[in-house]
Amino acid sequence: MGLEWYDSGENKGYLTNKFIQVLPAELKAYQQATQDLYELAIDAANYVANRNHWVEAGIPPKAIDLVDYSLENELQDHLIGRFDFSGGIDGLPVKMLEFNADSCSLLPEAALVQDAFWQQERSAFKGQPYNFLTDSLTQRFRHILRNHPDKDPSMLLTTMGYEEDWLNTDVVAAAARDAGFEVYMVEMEHIIFSPDEGFYVQKEDGAYHRYDFWYKFVPWDYLVEEEPDVFESLNKIVRNGHGIVLNPAFTMLLQSKALMSYMYELEPDNPYLLSTSMYESDFAERFFVSKPIFGRMGENIAFYGGGKEPEYKTEGDFAEQPLVYQQLAKFNTDKESHRYQPSMFWTGMHSGLCFRRQDDLIMDDDAEFVMHFVSK
Repeated sequence: MGLEWYDSGENKGYLTNKFIQVLPAELKAYQQATQDLYELAIDAANYVANRNHWVEAGIPPKAIDLVDYSLENELQDHLIGRFDFSGGIDGLPVKMLEFNADSCSLLPEAALVQDAFWQQERSAFKGQPYNFLTDSLTQRFRHILRNHPDKDPSMLLTTMGYEEDWLNTDVVAAAARDAGFEVYMVEMEHIIFSPDEGFYVQKEDGAYHRYDFWYKFVPWDYLVEEEPDVFESLNKIVRNGHGIVLNPAFTMLLQSKALMSYMYELEPDNPYLLSTSMYESDFAERFFVSKPIFGRMGENIAFYGGGKEPEYKTEGDFAEQPLVYQQLAKFNTDKESHRYQPSMFWTGMHSGLCFRRQDDLIMDDDAEFVMHFVSK
């Protein structure tokens, strides 16, 4: 399938041959949580905008105008995101850990790998994985095209160059082609961002080709801080209607873990939320996890079990970022003390479930991918 990367070199053992049995009622809880939390995230984003709490929510001053514009005009252009949860199995409640709303991984594993494993073992199971990811991505692309009848179905797809990123983008590219897009995959350094015209690439024939859509497997917060010239061009391209960026700029706000404190402020009794705050002092008994607001891959997370110092923490590249503080979550575990983290993809709807597991307190790059099936 062209996915050898997931089971070679340092990744050997990443794919387990285990299956988790998910009951229909448990699946329904994940689905309901995804639907309700997405709506609440949009409400919280509007709450931030209406009260001008942009900086507190993690949006740098130079990005405010674009994120505000995007929130008002581009809600229907959100292509894909992934909710990470704890619990949901054997009576543990489903709780939101974070929302990867801007750029999210696990697409090949969720859409392709676990389906292939299940096809080999299907005679052993009465049920199948909950996976409509590729079909729902295609439908979402068609929905976005209908929202922009003045645009050509032409799209550039870009990553930061890592093989895993390209494999994730391949899934998006296949869905885009099925939806009728002309697709061209290229590294960002080869794109010409014209503030007055849009996205261009010079191809092998020497000619310049223009594209109306750009799918970026590159986080907005990275573009703002590390690619300021590109970001300023994108600001003009988007606000002047010269091109569509997927995912749109407002997903930077949804990606910010600081938004979870506003979600909790709006609905403190929401059954899917953990108590979350921007202030460490709100956890007087000191049972919490601290996370950088734009952290990734489990980096720079600290676990506090009641003491002044963390019981466990990870290093990483996000130590200078503001932190959000979140109530400790309860995870499903097995006899070998693996902690299981379920994730549900959102593509305008809940569209695919997957699981990872790890024997540490914090899920990071050492996690293993675990298959699942929903019993009949």
